[in-house]
Parts: sequence; C-alpha cells; structure tokens
Amino acid sequence: MIDLPRYTIRESVRAKHVIIKVSLRDGLVVVVPKGFDQRQVPQITAGKREWIERALARVEQQKAALATDADGGIPKRIKLNAINQEWLIDYEQGAPSRVTLEVQGQSHLLIAGDIADRSLVWSVLRQFLIRKGRIDLVRLLQSLADKHGFVVNKASVRIQKTRWGTCSFQGAISLNAKLLFLPRDLVEYVMIHELCHTLHHNHSPEFWQLVEEHMPQAETMRRRLRDDAWRFIPAWLDGVRL
Repeated sequence: MIDLPRYTIRESVRAKHVIIKVSLRDGLVVVVPKGFDQRQVPQITAGKREWIERALARVEQQKAALATDADGGIPKRIKLNAINQEWLIDYEQGAPSRVTLEVQGQSHLLIAGDIADRSLVWSVLRQFLIRKGRIDLVRLLQSLADKHGFVVNKASVRIQKTRWGTCSFQGAISLNAKLLFLPRDLVEYVMIHELCHTLHHNHSPEFWQLVEEHMPQAETMRRRLRDDAWRFIPAWLDGVRL
C-alpha cells in the first residue's frame, strides 16, 4: 500500500457530490460541492484508497511511457482499435511555429513543420482524431441506433477529459474521440449506454435494465471500461481537452 500524495481540493457549483479525479496533468484532485465541509475529505479519500492507487499507477505508467519515448513524446504510430486501423507517422522538419498533417494513402500520416514543438504535433494529431471520430464513430453510433431502435437527434465528437460520452435532454449525443483507441466491444457499450440515455436521462433501475436488454454483458463491460480502458489511451493524449 502506498501513501497517497497531496491532493488539490476544488469547489464546484455544478458538483452534486464529491468526485475524485487523477490525471497526468493535474494529479490527485478532489472536487466538492460549494459549501461542502472539507474536513471530511481525508476520510473520503481513505475510503477510496484502492481506486486511487489504481489510478495513480496508471498515471505513473503514462509518465514512464512519455519519458522513454525516443522522440520526446511524439508517436511513430497510432492504433485505432475501434475501427481496426493503424496509422504510421512520418515526420519532416520544416518552418518554425507551425505544423501540418497530411494523410498519405490508407495508413500513413506525414507531419511537417516545427516538429520539435510537441504541443503543435499533439494538436494536429488531436484534430485528426476528431475528424476520424466524426466519420467513423458517428457512423457506428448510427448503425447501433438503427439496429436497436433508437433515434439520434444529433451526434458530435470532441476530446473530453474524463467522460467517454454524454447525452443531452434533447437527445444529442457527444462522443469522446479517445474511443477510437478502445476495443470495439467497449466502444459499443459506451454507445448503447448513451443511446439508452435518450429515453432515460438518469441512472435509474429502469435505465440499467434497458442497457442490459440491449447488451446483456453490460456489467462486465462497465467494469472493463472503468478498470482497463485507460491502458489503450496513449500518454500524449491523456488529460487533453479541445
């Protein structure tokens, strides 16, 4: 058992309960509702020690992966498990202060420009993932909606920090482009979950019953998503939001 590191407490007017987050960028953060008695936080974190230890181990692995990357954190390839694609990346030094990404054929990307600036490289890669998601993830979502009898009013894709997907009260579904890295069955679970939210805007027993009707192995998928999905997300992408 490891000693928990120092944590940051953040008050949020939107928070309805205490939320514990661990990320590469922010470390251990405890989000509390406005006016919450912060003297309770040590007891709460102690009760979540097992989860926090798993999350901290994840961050340490991501730090190690980033530190040992031969090119300072810029990837040579990206594997998009959800759509069974692997893209090889070539780099070409060019003009300063800007980077461009060019798709070459079915499996190669060329990134040219100020490639020593990792933030610029990561930015064009994130934009590429969002574009892929808007085509491939939205297509898969619509296919599942048609198959299971749901209606999607609107679908969008962006890179979110913590959520795999969301559904508004108007039935608009937003998907995290990070889903592209996950195994297909986990992606389909997330999509079924959000599609069920078009009918139940809560996590009531009726909601979970509907999820299991459309995906009988939902509970197993939920545990895998919670415990293992992070392993598929590259370190350079974790904790970034557009």
